[in-house]
Amino acid sequence: MNQNHYRAFPSHALYSGAANALVEMRTNVKAPDALIAGAIFTGMSICSQGDIQILLPTGQITPGLLYVATTADSGERKTATDKLVLAPIYARDASDAMQFEEAKALYQADLRYWKIIDKAIQGKLVKALNKGHDTTQLRGELADHLKTKPRKPKLRRMIYQSVTERPLMEALEGDGNCVAILSDEGSIVLQGGATQKLGTLNKAWDNPSVMTFDRADGNIVARNPCVTVSFMIQEKLFQEFLNKRGEIARQSGFLARFLVCWPASTQGFRYLSLYDPVWEHLPKLHQRMNELLEATAARRASGDTSRRTLSFSADAKNLFVTLQNNVESKLRDGGELASIRDFASKSMEIVGRMAGIMHHFEGIAGDVINCETLQRAQEIVSYYFEEYLALFGARPDLPQDQKDMNALGDYLHSKYWLNGAWTVPRNEVRKNGPIRHQGRFEIAIQRHIAVGNIALRHEQPLKRKGRLWIDMNPAVFNNVRR
Repeated sequence: MNQNHYRAFPSHALYSGAANALVEMRTNVKAPDALIAGAIFTGMSICSQGDIQILLPTGQITPGLLYVATTADSGERKTATDKLVLAPIYARDASDAMQFEEAKALYQADLRYWKIIDKAIQGKLVKALNKGHDTTQLRGELADHLKTKPRKPKLRRMIYQSVTERPLMEALEGDGNCVAILSDEGSIVLQGGATQKLGTLNKAWDNPSVMTFDRADGNIVARNPCVTVSFMIQEKLFQEFLNKRGEIARQSGFLARFLVCWPASTQGFRYLSLYDPVWEHLPKLHQRMNELLEATAARRASGDTSRRTLSFSADAKNLFVTLQNNVESKLRDGGELASIRDFASKSMEIVGRMAGIMHHFEGIAGDVINCETLQRAQEIVSYYFEEYLALFGARPDLPQDQKDMNALGDYLHSKYWLNGAWTVPRNEVRKNGPIRHQGRFEIAIQRHIAVGNIALRHEQPLKRKGRLWIDMNPAVFNNVRR
């Protein structure tokens, strides 16, 4: 996998509620933007998948759910981000678990009482049979009693981590049930039983009308199930998965279903202060999550398992077609996207899903997705598009000096500019940066100076003495979009 340090996550494409929560998380937790965004999209997916489906301009109906995979090494605040952003979902699961324990205790008491009555009726039957009496009434009484046998409560969890195919299907059994497979330690997900049969998760991504699991004592049948999958994983562990199962994961379309990214690290720039963190916007995001989860639970409790269908406005349809055709033209042999046809061919469906989820989560009135929302979704997915291309795609070979120039620009942007530094000691970049060869480093520096990307200055400019510093041009580094 090849990391692209140069690319900033387009947080401006989010609607204000989610964007403000992201900025607040970045300020207080100091995790990478894309890592925080992945957690936010996961929460939005979980809160939407049971409520909506999207009618794409192609005529295809697709579910309102996402698969998200974020690569981030140890120390990038993966666990803190996961727990903070998804707190309402974890809290609801904990509450459901407590209610299940109460229901289980009540069930056991009811079952004991039921067994006492059952034993009494059977005793009457035995006596009547021994005496040769008519047992019609007692048999009817027994039949009625059997109908009242208490039903064992079932724990309805939303969140699973290491889950095999059978328990996953048991969780989805019934009509319209939804779960999420989540972990801030993604190796748990990738080494779990569900990923041993990638076809199951591929099917779940499509929200099939029926999924079945054959077992000795009968079939498990899940109708209209939905599954959100999201994990954060260290690069080394993700690479191990790719080495072992990467070929089948690509060929089967498993990886193509994910929004995958490997954001630049913020380590080395997470300076502390004595100010208490202010939490104003994340609680509002949590409030919206709770509203949607409670509304879904109430609707399902009433027996309503339907999902509302969102469609696109006329101008949004035109934009969708234009974007789709633009992608399609690059899929031919030798095309820019030929090496990532797996993701590219699904990218516009993912854009449609993202637009539907944003429309629903934002609480936009009506069932028609407008052009603005589609544009926002397209810009977000474009970030993941470029990440997928950088991580898994093949790019045209460039001259070495151009590669070095790009690598140096990537490094300056991700390691310094995105973390608030506009100037950096030249020797620090020389020592720690991506170009270790002295001659190639000098050429890359001079090429950036020639086009106005950077400038070199001495610590004592008038005397031309002291350390050399690299100053980054705001007009260039503020407008990086890749």
